[in-house]
Amino acid sequence: MLAGCCLAGCASPGTPVPRHAIVPLAVSDLALHQVGDSLMLSFTLPTMSTDLQPLAEAPSVEIYRNAPQATPTASKKGKNKQPGNLVDTIPAEALDQYRNNGRIEFPVKLDPAELTASGTELTYTVRTRVSNAKPSGDSNPAALRVYRPPAAVQDLRAMLTQAALVLSWSAEAQAPSTGPESSARFEVFRAEVDPATAQAAINDPAGAKLLAPVILLAQTHQTEYRDSNFQFGHTYMYTVREVEHFGNESVESADSTPAVIIAMDVFAPAAPQGLEAVAVPGASGTPAAIELTWTISTETDLAGYNVYRSDQADRPGQKLNSELLLTPTFRDMPVVPGKEYFYRVAAVDQSGNESSLSSAVTAQVPEP
Repeated sequence: MLAGCCLAGCASPGTPVPRHAIVPLAVSDLALHQVGDSLMLSFTLPTMSTDLQPLAEAPSVEIYRNAPQATPTASKKGKNKQPGNLVDTIPAEALDQYRNNGRIEFPVKLDPAELTASGTELTYTVRTRVSNAKPSGDSNPAALRVYRPPAAVQDLRAMLTQAALVLSWSAEAQAPSTGPESSARFEVFRAEVDPATAQAAINDPAGAKLLAPVILLAQTHQTEYRDSNFQFGHTYMYTVREVEHFGNESVESADSTPAVIIAMDVFAPAAPQGLEAVAVPGASGTPAAIELTWTISTETDLAGYNVYRSDQADRPGQKLNSELLLTPTFRDMPVVPGKEYFYRVAAVDQSGNESSLSSAVTAQVPEP
């Protein structure tokens, strides 16, 4: 009986049973695009093993490159074929710095000799692993023809206006391409900066803490862009890339020097219009007063109004209200019968900017 058990490969209770290595599923969405003199690899990390079980930890990444026309070579046992030359690795603990919108975006520096006007085709694959015993299968091969990139924009400027943040820059004249016919355009990128680092970011954009990943804001053939989709009180960081097309392929320059701007609302609203004054004589113990009305301001960030009174036509005089008026009306009382008064009104926005004064109106309560 004992011999039969041994022949059958029985194990005594408590004896560890060897388990096979955990192997992540292969990456299936590897993509490439060129930015300056680097190639950006983009892919989604696997979260499941080949046993369709969740991975307990993030895998490390191995990046392989095939030379043009190269074919994979087999190992001694004919298994686990090498997809090409191992050119870089990403340790699991370093992955977070390359995450962007759920994907890993990792730059690989290119050899200057590969960056020509005619283009050099490169092919990359990646593998992941959570065990030294066995990596994942090869990812989909991703191929791209790389070209000499356009020069990076060096003089990006940002200017605040009431309606838009206006970006402008210069473009260097590029040498005529010896490859396919090319055309250039620009891509504008934007990110919002944490207010706590806003002031420091103006002097050192590299130290800016971003509230969200950088987004592609617009594409243009001009060397100016007006960003009207902004909010006062926020801080923005912009970069620009020049993009040159070679047939159906394109090459982006490296990022421009960033431009950081705090969108502070320093723009006063328009002065109120239509101010009118009506004298109301006193009666039955009610003191005389002057009723003021004016047209409602259409400012979207209006906070209220201030009323000013003077006894001279060319002087603004003193402010009569202690708190902002929320409606376009005001009763000035008591007033001295027979005395002439001059009134002006100003609008105030939510940032505290006060408009210029309205045209003056005069009013006088008749003497009894």
